[in-house]
Amino acid sequence: MADAPCIIGKGIQIRGNLSGSGDLVIEGRVEGHIALQDHVTVEESGTVVADIESQDLTVNGKMSGNIEAVGLVSISSSATVRGDVRAPRVVIEDGARFRGNIEMDVPLPPGLLK
Repeated sequence: MADAPCIIGKGIQIRGNLSGSGDLVIEGRVEGHIALQDHVTVEESGTVVADIESQDLTVNGKMSGNIEAVGLVSISSSATVRGDVRAPRVVIEDGARFRGNIEMDVPLPPGLLK
């Protein structure tokens, strides 16, 4: 059985660095740096002003900062993201607001750029 995610509730504000393992759900506000080994979710009520390093990231709310993920970064239609994204898989839904660069380290097939 998987552990329940850690939830930062709507009325909570955190300034500082978060690190460790386990899933994290942000409904409040976080400023600083987040480095987690598992899934981070920023809910619609959540605001993040931080760089995030994680396995996977789902943004439904507001985020300002650079993102580096080992797996998937998903930006939903309700999200606003400002910052650069580096991940092998990136999904940006129609209606999402995104300003930044995306880097996907995907090897291209031989001969494609001739």
